[in-house]
Amino acid sequence: LQASRDDCPQTNIYLSRSELPRNTTMKFQCTTLFWLLLNATASSFATPSNYQSKSVTTSTSTVSLPFVFRGGSNSGSQLSAAVESPSQSMVSTENLDLLSERGRAAVQSLIDSDVDSSQSHVYGDWPEAGTQDEDKKRLAEQLADLDASYPGGLSTYLSKARTLLKESADGMNPFEEYEAIVPEGESLSFDGEGTMSFSEAEQLGIEAMPGAVFVLVAGGLGERLGYSGIKLSLETNLCTNKCYLEVYVKYIQAMQYLARQKTGRDDIRLPLVIMTSGDTDPLTRQLLKDNNNFGMDDDMVSIVMQDKVAALKDGAAGLALKDGDRWNVQTKPHGHGDVHHLLYREGLVDKWEKEGRSHVVFLQDTNALVINSVVPTLGVSKAKGFHMNSICIPRLAGEAAGAIARLEYVNYTDIGYNVTLKHLTDTKSLLSSQTQDRPLKEFGHQCGIQPIGSSSTITRRLHGRCGR
Repeated sequence: LQASRDDCPQTNIYLSRSELPRNTTMKFQCTTLFWLLLNATASSFATPSNYQSKSVTTSTSTVSLPFVFRGGSNSGSQLSAAVESPSQSMVSTENLDLLSERGRAAVQSLIDSDVDSSQSHVYGDWPEAGTQDEDKKRLAEQLADLDASYPGGLSTYLSKARTLLKESADGMNPFEEYEAIVPEGESLSFDGEGTMSFSEAEQLGIEAMPGAVFVLVAGGLGERLGYSGIKLSLETNLCTNKCYLEVYVKYIQAMQYLARQKTGRDDIRLPLVIMTSGDTDPLTRQLLKDNNNFGMDDDMVSIVMQDKVAALKDGAAGLALKDGDRWNVQTKPHGHGDVHHLLYREGLVDKWEKEGRSHVVFLQDTNALVINSVVPTLGVSKAKGFHMNSICIPRLAGEAAGAIARLEYVNYTDIGYNVTLKHLTDTKSLLSSQTQDRPLKEFGHQCGIQPIGSSSTITRRLHGRCGR
């Protein structure tokens, strides 16, 4: 796990892996993929609104939710399989007959799963048939779209949200039974003190490069940076004025050229997939068009657009309706974790496997420096047979940045988990409270800082996947 840092005399790369011992003790190491899923969940909630639950006030804007551990039961989408909702009679047969088959099914599913009437404001008090019929159809079609876009459907999404929001309101700490410790990893160095030299790792990385695929996660706007456009169009520096997308494309082209030179194969081509959202898709496509893909072939650039998810208005996971339009559900972009589902849904994963691709490199939209570590990271992945690894950077104790730590449960499970700053302070963690007394010299790191800051850059092996 680790990228370079200029102000530190020692540069490390630590890469976590999953391993299954021969004995009955099972150990799993999962890393940034789970954190992406957490981001995907937390970002789907609506504009912050305070609510009361057991005399505890919480805001949906601060929810840090354990999507993986307590994501809700699959039975949440079938809550009313044996019980008829008393609210079902709120939509008359005449109104249901106005809707398309998919729209009618979506409305009926929402009613059937609404055991606590938290969604009655959506389907209740519809005027009789003949009044606002087009609005009813519009709402039903939107519900059908939301149902189709989320794995398991809208009822599963709402069931998970209710569970997670309740746990947050109750102050539940999902890591209470865990202790966060420094994860194992591989250390790369220039002076021979690490587990592998940069030169050795880079040579192995070049050998693995012909099988690489690059995926750029770019669903967000630059609003927090005071920028009205997409972040991919931001300038990376004031000398060349190159935007982030151009830097990424030129890097991929340079790696393609290097791989051809080293292997003598002129047929090596490295593809790029960009995940956009409804907010960034038109501008991303226009940026590529205006610059002729920055020199990349058309068939080597693919775009997949993530769907928006329903926004929620309260702790009961009630659907938020747009102000002034009760026939329109508010939606928000989902998190970056959507990229894994989209790649599978669009058939790209199976396509890459048929082409003999070996690794997928996931990049963030505004991290131009981390790409300098991609080649040695691929080399370590190849040498160690890692299924997944995450590039990390040095992190100061207490720094407001995500960190990777291995959470050890009191039972037998050993989980490597990308934990946020909030979670680190919630656990009995040597990463936060004991770091000053215990410098991590065993990792070859002499700067007095922790080599576990997450860059959210993942390399994933395609072959040997555990299921789908």
